[in-house]
Amino acid sequence: MSTKTDQLLIVLSILEGRNFPKSQRLSLVVQASFDGEHLATDPVEHREHPLFNTELAWELDRRTLHQHRLQRTPIKLQCFAVESVTKKKENVGYIILDLRSVQEGKQDPRWCPLLSSKYTKLRPALLLSMVLENDNKPSEPSPDRFKARKAPPRQGSPAVIELLPEKLEAVLIPDQGYHQIGPADHCSDMFVLSVTLAFATKLEQLITSTVKLSAEGSEFFFYYSLLGNDITSEPFHNLLSPSFEPERSSVRIRSSKQVLHTFLSQEPDLEIHLCCGSRSLGSTNVSLSVLALGSVDLESKAAAVEGAFILRPPNGAKHNLPADLQPTVGVSVTLRSEA
Repeated sequence: MSTKTDQLLIVLSILEGRNFPKSQRLSLVVQASFDGEHLATDPVEHREHPLFNTELAWELDRRTLHQHRLQRTPIKLQCFAVESVTKKKENVGYIILDLRSVQEGKQDPRWCPLLSSKYTKLRPALLLSMVLENDNKPSEPSPDRFKARKAPPRQGSPAVIELLPEKLEAVLIPDQGYHQIGPADHCSDMFVLSVTLAFATKLEQLITSTVKLSAEGSEFFFYYSLLGNDITSEPFHNLLSPSFEPERSSVRIRSSKQVLHTFLSQEPDLEIHLCCGSRSLGSTNVSLSVLALGSVDLESKAAAVEGAFILRPPNGAKHNLPADLQPTVGVSVTLRSEA
């Protein structure tokens, strides 16, 4: 008879995809198969960066795991494009995972390209991680040594996710000074979401011969909206050499890690504008969904998106400029647990 510590879980995290074509009539589903047992993600939008944020798990004992490793039993992932009306599905590529590589302890996710992909020119890939964990659920008498099932909860409860509306909202609680995301009785952990504008370069490239600023005044500033809060930077006057202190704006959030990750994966990009008066001279988008990947322990380290982001003119035109002459703004977006 197996002891409690002999029972293990192979936990496969399917986080997101990249380089997929956008299609409104199709959705994407990933099916994972191991030793004849099949698990699948829920359908997600068929877009360039589909967000799955799904964990699947197979339970087995150590002896069975050892046998599968000797036999080199693979875990096969198949990615399907599903038509929304007919529900007809087409295999658009697959990934083979080697069971011998799975280890106990936290593993960083990695990008795995789809093999035999239908989208050959795009080279789509999935961000995956696989880890071996002790199965801490109460043991049940069963002749089965192996069974597939949904992964157990790690942070929060699946029951909470099932109670959530289709579109999550951040509700400001003014007297408490935070935004509530998710049911208040289940989502009570505190987080801080911060945006820092650190620097800007080559902003003069956004001024063309057709742009007249005299009527707008000579003050420039950055503007963005953070959870419905309109934020403007301190104004500056010189585009050739913009001088401003790095400015950080923060909002406190009351939620759970699981629900907050779901919210961030639904949120539109953070849109940052360079303005003169009421006119936007250029803007850039910073994706918040990257913060939702779940590979960072927010208790000890902040999840972050950082970089120099290119500012585009409002008409959507692209600059035919070398990289070192592109107008940019330095942005850092961080999410951490509030101590």
